[in-house]
Amino acid sequence: MLAREADALFWLGRYLERAEASARIVDVQYHAALESPLPDHDPASLWRSILEISGDDVIFRARYGEVSERDLIQFMVFDLDQPNSVVSCVRSARTNAQSVREVISSEMWQTMNIAFLNLLNWDVDKMLATSPHAFLMDIRNRCHLFYGLAERTMLIGDAAHFLRTGIFLERADQMARLTDVLLRELTGGDYVLDEDEHFDTHGWIACLKSASAFEAFRKTYRAGINPDHVLSFLVLDWEFPSSVHHAVSQVERGLRAISGSQGRRYVGDAERLAGRLHADLSFQTVTEMHAAGLHEFLMTIQKRCSEIGSAINEMYLRH
Repeated sequence: MLAREADALFWLGRYLERAEASARIVDVQYHAALESPLPDHDPASLWRSILEISGDDVIFRARYGEVSERDLIQFMVFDLDQPNSVVSCVRSARTNAQSVREVISSEMWQTMNIAFLNLLNWDVDKMLATSPHAFLMDIRNRCHLFYGLAERTMLIGDAAHFLRTGIFLERADQMARLTDVLLRELTGGDYVLDEDEHFDTHGWIACLKSASAFEAFRKTYRAGINPDHVLSFLVLDWEFPSSVHHAVSQVERGLRAISGSQGRRYVGDAERLAGRLHADLSFQTVTEMHAAGLHEFLMTIQKRCSEIGSAINEMYLRH
């Protein structure tokens, strides 16, 4: 297929996954700030965490100064001048979808178009005056509808593989960043994961919900919340669809489907880098993650995801 089409599909997937992740994190952290039972809890710390996860904290402070609830939601959800806001990501996804309308199904295009046009009817004040949760859940559900339609209506070929590769590469990067920031928040910055008399169960539940992982985690670990189990589940689990490990495995699978490579052979740096990261995570343990330093380990994953993205661009998307 044309490099222009591959590029549009890859970034359609990345932008849509980024929009869904931002809506989910803002939703969970907004309600965590309202519901926290800790008397000394600082809601502003949750807003700062959201900015760190997005990687746009410097831009926010340059434009808005101190963090406040309204400014944070405006910046993360509605700001059209902020390229990583939910509205901007949906707009970019729609632009890419429009350029490959002959490749995707009409149902996929209609869902994307309606999602963007609907967002234009909202602003931060209207959202806060009604139900932030309902609004943000609607965004997430529209993204999930698009994913489902892609699985159901799109031909299985290079176009679908580029779309899925973009989705899962973005998911791996987002999950590594989210885990890093929230662990730092929950441990006071020292990354020491233990259960003591001050264990913030509410905070750990919010961490899992920020990754859409709470119910799946409880079904996997029925004894309750243990910090190391949370870390293992979000990063290393084989079966949780949003774990870093599973997302990277899908990136490698998509790249191999595109190139047709099999077995031990790989085609190009993108497959080599994705395969190496997948193999490393397959044999990683939580103990080894602690020994390497949790922050350093998770930052390295983000760097390696960036390298995979650059290699994909160099091999397939330049036009």
